[in-house]
Amino acid sequence: MIIGLQITGFIFALLMIYLSIVHYKKGSLNGMEIATWLVIWTLVILAVIFPEILRTYSQAFAVSRLLDLLIAGGFILVISMVAILYLKTKKIEKKLEDLIRRDALMKK
Repeated sequence: MIIGLQITGFIFALLMIYLSIVHYKKGSLNGMEIATWLVIWTLVILAVIFPEILRTYSQAFAVSRLLDLLIAGGFILVISMVAILYLKTKKIEKKLEDLIRRDALMKK
């Protein structure tokens, strides 16, 4: 990996760890969420510092290029996060609908 790209990735991951901790202290993230984000950004730092680890995994999955493995992993991560956000949004939508319905019935 190019050293400039490694430094950029390392600084970015450190910044994201800092922002995660700030949001945890503000109460925006719970314990499980902060732990998840810290693990993710720590793995990013390890991948940036030791790219050979990822090359080993790319060979194990019969992926010819490391970038292909990273892109596939990114798609999996993004799709799973979108699915989780969709389910949470539907849950909040239902709660809001029930609240509005109860409020409307009380005003009658």
